[in-house]
Amino acid sequence: MILILFTLEIAAIFLPVLPDSVFFWAAVILYRIIKTDISYSPYFWTGAVLITVIIFLADYLANAYFIKRQGGTNRTIIAAVLGMILGTLFLGPLGFIIGPFLLIFIAEYWQSRNKRNSFKLALSSIFAFVASTASRLGMQIFLMIWFFIEIY
Repeated sequence: MILILFTLEIAAIFLPVLPDSVFFWAAVILYRIIKTDISYSPYFWTGAVLITVIIFLADYLANAYFIKRQGGTNRTIIAAVLGMILGTLFLGPLGFIIGPFLLIFIAEYWQSRNKRNSFKLALSSIFAFVASTASRLGMQIFLMIWFFIEIY
């Protein structure tokens, strides 16, 4: 059961419709309920909570970083966050990529009337998605390995 939950956790990284870290925490708690003699260290609890918060913020922080790096404004970052939310609601998993791209392009074009710059900023949201996905995957794998070290 733990391995199934971990597999779902990895799938959640690539499918934005599934919530991040929920399956990891379900596995940790389920294992604790099944094996009552096990006790996780305070380092594990603290580290896992902190990494979970970072995982949750990874998409937003990556978008903000890449947009600012390309010269975007705070409005552009807001457009990216709204694009993530609205895109996922209306377009499903692909909306997580398409939503920010479209809203950033529209917001920047509306502000500057410069298609090239608007496209460049919108493209940065795709780089942000790739970077945040890679970082979330790395952090989740680290947590899973730490979990197995912790229980053995």
